[in-house]
Amino acid sequence: MLYMRRRQALVDLLAMSRFANLPTVWSNALLGGMLGLVFAKFDLLLDPLRFIQVFLSPSLLYLGGCFFNDWHDLDFDRKTRPDRPLPSGRWQRRTVFALAGGLMALGLILSFFLSLASGYCGLGIVGCILVYTRWHKRSLVSLLFMAGARVLIYPLAALAFLPLTSAQESIALFVFLALGMGGYILGISLSARGETASKAERRENILPVLLLISPAIIFSAPLLTLGYTFAVIPLIFFIALLALIVRQFRSTGQIGRFVSYTLAMIPFVDWLIMAPLAPSLPILLLPPILACLALFLQRIAPAT
Repeated sequence: MLYMRRRQALVDLLAMSRFANLPTVWSNALLGGMLGLVFAKFDLLLDPLRFIQVFLSPSLLYLGGCFFNDWHDLDFDRKTRPDRPLPSGRWQRRTVFALAGGLMALGLILSFFLSLASGYCGLGIVGCILVYTRWHKRSLVSLLFMAGARVLIYPLAALAFLPLTSAQESIALFVFLALGMGGYILGISLSARGETASKAERRENILPVLLLISPAIIFSAPLLTLGYTFAVIPLIFFIALLALIVRQFRSTGQIGRFVSYTLAMIPFVDWLIMAPLAPSLPILLLPPILACLALFLQRIAPAT
């Protein structure tokens, strides 16, 4: 009996942290770090400790933000999802709040150790988390802050290798990354908001689908135009997988599975940009591996 309680407590902890989504955070950090190195022309001594911090800082911020979201939504979950760890009483609210604050504080400190500019991005992520958590049940505008918390991982990682004074030429690229990944996150969120719609209404609402495919337009189209023909390979994978997921959702309405699958596909979004930049085959294959890892971790604890 004691073993079962401890096992349930661990599963609850992993579920509240949404740890199954960590591979998607690592994918974002990997792409951001690669872009920083590319703009720095690889003229840096590659410090393994710095690479660890680049992955660890946004991971801690993400985990802390998820704990904070559960802490804040306790009253709502009592009415709609009483089986969750907090409303069921399996975890204490003050414990979850301490975890949220501690993880976000540690992640923010690590981001400042990377560089002052990375620290500012970390502050931006924390700000987006706080605003989104406070308003996500009240306004669709809050979704922009949720997307902001995700896209700020790119400059946080890139500026760990690229001095802010040398980053001006990369601003346009980060804007494109924000538009593509931000659109994809908004597409997931708007599709999830329509979970109560009928099948016919889901088919008629094409805005979420357009947002979901926005990375293919914003990322892949310019690369193919510039002659990066290899970019067509991740594009085919991305479109094919997304079409399968959207088709299943619109026919079954299983919102939980849809959100989990599309979240796990985030490394494929990064792959659209990373494929032409990858300096070696192992790095090129990392995004699909991370996507598969995210799906595997969802078997241990849910991603939402």
